[in-house]
Order: sequence, then structure tokens, then C-alpha cells
Amino acid sequence: MLLSGGVLLVIVIIVLSLSVAADKLIQYIPFETELSLVRTVDIDTPAVSTGITPDYLQALADDLSQQMNLPEGMVISISIVNSETVNAFATLGGNIVFFTGLLDIIPDENTLAMVMAHEIAHIKLRHPLRALGRGVVVGVAIATVAGVAGNDIVAKLVGDTSLLTTLNFSRDQESAADSLAVAALAKHYGHINGASQLFDVLHQGHEEGSYSTPEFLTTHPLNKNRTTALKVLAQQNGWPVNGNVSAIPERVRNDIKGLLTKLTTKNTDSKP
Repeated sequence: MLLSGGVLLVIVIIVLSLSVAADKLIQYIPFETELSLVRTVDIDTPAVSTGITPDYLQALADDLSQQMNLPEGMVISISIVNSETVNAFATLGGNIVFFTGLLDIIPDENTLAMVMAHEIAHIKLRHPLRALGRGVVVGVAIATVAGVAGNDIVAKLVGDTSLLTTLNFSRDQESAADSLAVAALAKHYGHINGASQLFDVLHQGHEEGSYSTPEFLTTHPLNKNRTTALKVLAQQNGWPVNGNVSAIPERVRNDIKGLLTKLTTKNTDSKP
């Protein structure tokens, strides 16, 4: 059945209007729908979610989540990828992935907590869903209204599943995540020491030639005002900038070292 020109025009106008309003539609898409998207699409990420390090990270994420007033039903799940890649990212369905390459250079728990809270903030603000693009947001919204979320339509909306592990957020989104994260850090530890230390470590390592530009700096760009903005927030809210930092437990440190050693051995054995 062919659509008349008038009907087709109306459909085009509606779709365009929804596209423009995509950001506003986000708040009406239940988190359960986002979860169904993850269940439907097979995300090929060789992540580990149990063990000494994942359990420690999950416990820290649970503690920070309580400080961040996540919407009802929104749960954070932590996994790690054993790779020398220096990165961490948040993706759909409340999933956060840490790479052992990043965990190995984080100096203390406070710095780790800032990274963790930053990724949790992205999820709370629905940035992963926004990053997939207006077309997907509109499609998921329509699927939600139509009551078909979770079937093949959702899978087709995403298309290339590699997008789910390479989402990029805007500078405004990074700033918004920073604001929520540093507030969580202040609540959890009573100060914000550790909020900007990771960037100092990464830049120092890069300048000394310890490693090339870390992927974390590519996915979490640092502008000159970012660290300053954190200090301004602390001043405005009366959060102490200095304070004692908590050490990452030795058993976790040893586990991370052990994982990286296994990785090095595996790579060596695989060479001809």
C-alpha cells in the first residue's frame, strides 16, 4: 500500500521533530529498556566480572552509587579487561569496564574512586544512550511506546555492536560527570583529594615516555579548565581539597600485577 504525499510528509515531520527532541526523550526511556538493548545485542568484550579485583571494584562502585542517588532500578556492574590498554569506559545498561593497564598505574583508592564515580555519573545522566545518536534514541523511544523493546528491533537499532565500547562523550558531558563525581568523592571520603591526580599521573608518564598517549586521555580529554573547575566546585561547596588518601589493598595490587604477568607470558608464548 502506497502512502499519499500528505501522509508521508506528516511522517517525515514527526520523525524530524522527534530527532530534534532526542535529548529530551532520554528521560522518558526506562532504564529497563536500556538493559534490554544490552541483553539483545551481543557485546563482544572479553571482560571478567568475578575475582579479587572485580569484587573490590564492585564493592567500591556500590558504595559510591549510594552517594550518587541513582534512579530506582539503575544498577552499576563492573568488569575488567586484562589488557595493557590504559582506559576505562561506561556503556549501556549500567556497565563499566576497567582495563588492568589503567588499574596498574592508579596511585590510590581515592583516585580510583574519582574515575569510578565519573563513569557512574555518565550512566546516571544517560550519556551512553545519548552517545549512540539521535536515530537510536528516537528508535528506542518508539520501541518503548510500542511495547516492543527487547526484540529484534532493538538489535537492529544499534547495528554495529563495536559502537557500544567506543562511545565518546562531549566536553559538556565530561564536565557534568566530573561535577557529580567530585561531589560523590567529597561525600565518601570527606574531601576531594584524588580528584585530578589521575590526569597528572597520565601526563607525567606520557611526557617521560613510559607509554604513548593513553586511550583514557583520548576518551576523557583534559582541557586546561577541568582541574580548576573541580577546585572551584570544592570551594563553592566547602569541600576540603586535601585529606588522607586510602591505599588500594595489597591483595588487589598483587592480583592486578598477576593478571598483567599472565598477559605478558601469553603474548610471549604466542610469538613464533
